Amino acid sequence: MFRSPIGRRAAALVAAATVLVLSTGVVSAHEARTVAGYDMEVGFISEPVFVGERSGLEFFVHKEDKPITGLEQTLKADVTYQGQKRDLPITARDGVDGAYESVFIPTAAGPYTFHIVGTIEGAAIDESFTSSPTGFDEVHDTAGGQFPVQFPSEADLVANAQAGKDAAAQVTVALCVGIAGVVIGLIGLGVALSGRRRPA
Repeated sequence: MFRSPIGRRAAALVAAATVLVLSTGVVSAHEARTVAGYDMEVGFISEPVFVGERSGLEFFVHKEDKPITGLEQTLKADVTYQGQKRDLPITARDGVDGAYESVFIPTAAGPYTFHIVGTIEGAAIDESFTSSPTGFDEVHDTAGGQFPVQFPSEADLVANAQAGKDAAAQVTVALCVGIAGVVIGLIGLGVALSGRRRPA
């Protein structure tokens, strides 16, 4: 089928637009926010993120399309999950101006909160970013994406290990009590026998 040059150009434009939309979708997995006149995008490294995968905090800072560098010296960050907090040392990403990261391995599924505080070119900031449907993605359990065999989640493995440990502890206590009972019984038997052997 003959296709005119205009048709080929239109098809190329549609393809380019599709690529642009798809790439924008990846970026939109981060939460975008204007802070003190600076544009920030915050999220996980390589979303979506699954439990046990190498990931961490990733953020970009620009002002009027100009990347802001040197913020690893003036900003601090931490991550919170269900009341547990960990400090995140920030490093500038090699070869990408205005990009920063702090690598860690999420070990539980669910929403995380990133807290970034300090200064950007002298402007004070104190911002928290939490996983949400309109922000960056939550950490997913690995079991949901496994095929053909689905292994227990890490949370289930930890719970089962703890249950086994508790059961073992209870067995140990029961054995100790049982042994103590046997020893006391033997002592009592010995006393009784020695009493019977004494001359009248």
